[in-house]
Amino acid sequence: MYLRRLEVHGFKAFADRHRFEFGPGMTVIAGPNGSGKSNVADAIRWALGEQSQKQVRARKTEDVIFSGSEKRRQMGMAEVTLILDNSEHWMPIEFSEVSVTRRAHRSGENEYLINGQSVRLSDVVDLFRRAQVGQNSYAHMSQGLVDEVLALKPGDRRELIEEAADLRRHRHQLTLSERRLVETRDNLGHVRMLIREVEPRIRALQRQSKRAARYKELAAELSDALEVYFEHELQSAQEGQTAAQAEYDQKGAAFAEARDALAKIESRLGELNSVLGERRTSLETLQRKERELAEEGLRLEQAVALAQQRFELLAERREELERAIAIADVPEDDSGSFDAQLAALDAKVSEEQARLQRDREALASADEATRSVLRDLSEAEARRARLEAEREDLGRRIEEERVRLERRTAEKAEAHAALEALQAEGVTQRQALEAHEREAEARAEAARMARERREATERRVEEARKELDAAQQALRAAEDRVRTLQERHRLIEELQESMPSATGGAQALIEGKAEPAPEGEEHPLAGVVDAVARLIRVPEGLETAIEAALAEHLSAIVVEKYEDAVAALAWLKEHGAGTATVYPLAKIEHKYPLNLFNERGVVGIAARLVRCEQQYRPLVDTLLGRVIVVEDMRVAEAMI
Repeated sequence: MYLRRLEVHGFKAFADRHRFEFGPGMTVIAGPNGSGKSNVADAIRWALGEQSQKQVRARKTEDVIFSGSEKRRQMGMAEVTLILDNSEHWMPIEFSEVSVTRRAHRSGENEYLINGQSVRLSDVVDLFRRAQVGQNSYAHMSQGLVDEVLALKPGDRRELIEEAADLRRHRHQLTLSERRLVETRDNLGHVRMLIREVEPRIRALQRQSKRAARYKELAAELSDALEVYFEHELQSAQEGQTAAQAEYDQKGAAFAEARDALAKIESRLGELNSVLGERRTSLETLQRKERELAEEGLRLEQAVALAQQRFELLAERREELERAIAIADVPEDDSGSFDAQLAALDAKVSEEQARLQRDREALASADEATRSVLRDLSEAEARRARLEAEREDLGRRIEEERVRLERRTAEKAEAHAALEALQAEGVTQRQALEAHEREAEARAEAARMARERREATERRVEEARKELDAAQQALRAAEDRVRTLQERHRLIEELQESMPSATGGAQALIEGKAEPAPEGEEHPLAGVVDAVARLIRVPEGLETAIEAALAEHLSAIVVEKYEDAVAALAWLKEHGAGTATVYPLAKIEHKYPLNLFNERGVVGIAARLVRCEQQYRPLVDTLLGRVIVVEDMRVAEAMI
């Protein structure tokens, strides 16, 4: 990737649109004073997203816009466009040519465009950061920076050299290690005190733990036994409840049948009472009619007797007259009157006989009617007697059904009471079972809590022991670390004169990784591991040999992947932090060390003498796998 073209319009002294064509490898712009070299550099820096007006020799945004002259009026906008060649796709964008434009207006507003599309400032900065290009990278040196470094005092220059040699960081690391060593010793004493405090309670807790375990076993056995017992009782109660319910249903059905039969009998009794009432009414009518007929018969008998008497009196009178006539000789005139009286008397006798006959006939008719009424009365009495007997029978049956109904009601009440008693007993059994279950759960919970307390105490003891071991290991590691740092400090002091620029970039990367990442973004140096010198452990007495073998590789930075190496270099460029050698672990091809037989005077292969973690072994084997460490120069010359 390289800058192919620069287009400037309205930026500082460039009132007209200017186009600068660049080619691969162009790094310097030369020209006399006042020709605009600095303005070109400022335009490039400004287009890269520079926000400090001081860095482009201005105080405010309006200062970078052409302010006008005697022949040209001022302009309202400044625009700078960088056209970059991206044929190798160094920039993470799918174009072989990328144009980045920045515009500034007198209102203070800024616009940013990538390939003509409006974007944010953060998008531009992120694009150049990922491409390892930025306004603070080594690719862009500010004016006067070299003179500033050359003009430094010896003391300031020493600080700069120490900073570049990564010495300050190691001094800081040494201070931190010593502080951590003191803290580790304090923690070790605290852990020992905790152990002394906890140890006397361990035996008591163990006894409590055994008792709690035994109690848990007994509680579990009791809970199981109670569960079996109450399940049996509950099953018996449920079976009794089922039988009682069946008997209750059966008696309820019989009660319903008896109630229906009683209802039918009472209905029949009502009907018979109604019929009996009607018969009683008819009987009373017949009895009344009988009395009337009896009275009428008596009256007729009296009339007949009276007529009979009158008839007898008339017959006697006639006989008397006939005897008088026979005894006395009556003149014709008197006989005629006697005949007339006799005739009148005969007529009256005949009339009385006829009336008597009528009365006799009426009496016979009344007698017949009386006999008919008596027959009806007899039949009515017989029917009444039958109805009375039937009513008494129905009453008896009703009483029997009522007694049976009362008995069934009592039996139903007893069955219902028994059912309620069984249900109450079932509820009681269930409550007792639930109470025992709650008690068993409470006991189990108490056992669990006791066990947890015991386990917590054991864990605390174990943790205290582990902390003690860890503290002792940390103490030993800290002591080893202090010795290693002291040795590295000595090595770095010896190497700071020979490679100041390389260690400065490595130091910047390590310190940059320690800084927090921007909120919501991934740390740009997340893949940085450490410097090679901090990843290896050199046996005592071989420091000089390993130092001579690694030389500048001691300050090289190890990263996880190739992308992390690219990001690290981009970060160095962006922050102008110098250069560094970067080794991506994923790209290192493991080159196994030489196989060397035991020979007199040969210490061994350097890679096998140096210790490191397993993931860094391929790098160590690659760097030191073909370096042989010998006791002296004579052995080395003999091997050569």
